[in-house]
Amino acid sequence: MSDPLGYTRCMPAYDNMAIAAKLDLAADLLEISGADKFRFLSYRKAANSVRALSEQVAALGNAGRLTEIPGVGAKMADNIEQIIARGSFDVLDDVAKDVPPTLADVMQVPGVGPKRAALLNEKLGVKTMGDLTTALQSGRVATLGGFGAKTAENIAAGAAAFARHHERTPIGVALPVAEELSSEVAAMPSAIQVEVAGSVRRREETIGDIDLVAASDDAPALIAAFTALPAVERVIGAGDTKASVELHDGLQVDLRVVAPDSFGAALQYFTGNKPHNIELRELAKKHGLKVNEYGLFRVDETGAETLKMAGKTEEDIYAALGLDVPPPETRWGTGEVGLAAAHSLPELVTLADIRGDLQSHSTATDGRNTLAENREVAARLGYEYFAATDHALNLRMVGGLDLAALERQWAEIDELNAEGTWPRILKGIELNIADDGSVDYDEDILSRFEIVLASLHSGWDQDEATATKRLLTAIANPWVDVIAHPTGRIIGRRDPIKLNMEAVLSAAGETGTIMEINSYPDRLDLSAQHIRLARRYDVRFSLGTDAHASEQFNYMRYGVAQARRGLVMSSELVNVHPWETARTWLKRAARLGWK
Repeated sequence: MSDPLGYTRCMPAYDNMAIAAKLDLAADLLEISGADKFRFLSYRKAANSVRALSEQVAALGNAGRLTEIPGVGAKMADNIEQIIARGSFDVLDDVAKDVPPTLADVMQVPGVGPKRAALLNEKLGVKTMGDLTTALQSGRVATLGGFGAKTAENIAAGAAAFARHHERTPIGVALPVAEELSSEVAAMPSAIQVEVAGSVRRREETIGDIDLVAASDDAPALIAAFTALPAVERVIGAGDTKASVELHDGLQVDLRVVAPDSFGAALQYFTGNKPHNIELRELAKKHGLKVNEYGLFRVDETGAETLKMAGKTEEDIYAALGLDVPPPETRWGTGEVGLAAAHSLPELVTLADIRGDLQSHSTATDGRNTLAENREVAARLGYEYFAATDHALNLRMVGGLDLAALERQWAEIDELNAEGTWPRILKGIELNIADDGSVDYDEDILSRFEIVLASLHSGWDQDEATATKRLLTAIANPWVDVIAHPTGRIIGRRDPIKLNMEAVLSAAGETGTIMEINSYPDRLDLSAQHIRLARRYDVRFSLGTDAHASEQFNYMRYGVAQARRGLVMSSELVNVHPWETARTWLKRAARLGWK
């Protein structure tokens, strides 16, 4: 769609994340209202599918292809078309008349949930998080039937955690939006170069806002075009070289425009975090130089700039300081500048290195796609293999597999693999770690899998000693190859379980237990800090998307970014190898004679 500003707009007013948010909101309000379970779950299923898509939903709508999205039938397609057209849809509008939309946040507070949210609203008039805080502080929640003092105390702690978690936006939400906006700004006639900068470019787990850096010979024109984008809800501020806007989904985006010969300097300045940039400034100062967002300059004895030495590219800036270019994910100010000066930056793993995905789920338990459908997506990604790791017996709430179900899945995998079509499907499982550290099956069953993951799925309130002992017991199990999402955190919703990570990672290194870097953007578990700690104990890693829908295999890029933030090299990651090599890294290899 062309406009008077002279470029083609490609990003819709409501992108995938904004559409998914509307569907999720409808699901939450319907659940609070007491609607049929399958009704509100249908909206959640559609929201998850939309969020995982690599294509823009608006483009699919224009092509009449919305029903190709998993979980989207004719009625859901109509809802999505309404969102694209006007930012809401009839079902959401109707339920919002009876259930305040702000009650969806209250529902998310640990200890509340949909039923208590409805009760708090009905009995105490709670509509917002502020209302909940007031009701808790007044003591009225503790006196409400079905609550009590202990429940009120837990809800207060949950409300504090909710506020802490929702200060920032997960990278899985921010990155697709940043990439779309960057592409759209780059298509504007007055743009010469555009890049995503800031915490998004560093691939931080959560971000405060999105930073874009652009080069232009007509900054005012670029600023005007940017603030007129259909995705913009309101303009926070705009000048000749900088603008801040808020999008329909609530994200803030800052655009900074510089001259072309300063683009590299601006990109470097607005990418490195504060400690990294301080180190560069100190290094420049030692050489009689000055570095800022406009370039690298030689200065006189008064500090005045006398000669611009670099600025057009990042490489020029770092080279002029005698440095190699640290990958953006490593710019923390934690030693990377010294490594760059010594020309000894590690060769970090890349997305192109990945040969397979080592955690995925199917319709056998709580996944939304069949093994065959998962294989189709894995094949498009060029994988040589992926592990089918549905949930084990003791996680009954998601249909954990008993022996008969395992036999059926193994037979299906054999049949699919016999077709000779890549990628190969590995016979895996995600075990549940019980309170005593035991797992779901006996040794005779565990020995029949090609790869075994074990995870914490409960016990979030356990003390550190108890939780650590529990995980150490699982690590000591000779048939547990991988500890998946080791701390159990869910970014924005659940804190990690309390663990002595030094003890856990030391044990993993000693036993040869692989630690997963879970690529699901809500998890990214291990954290980058824990990955760096694990490397000190010679721990090896695996990457798994934890895909519960086939499109979520695309989440691998988040795990790779997390691995890079943790300084992981290919030599430390199991799934950069062909399976015949990768399997020798597993603990079961020695017992089963794999060489």
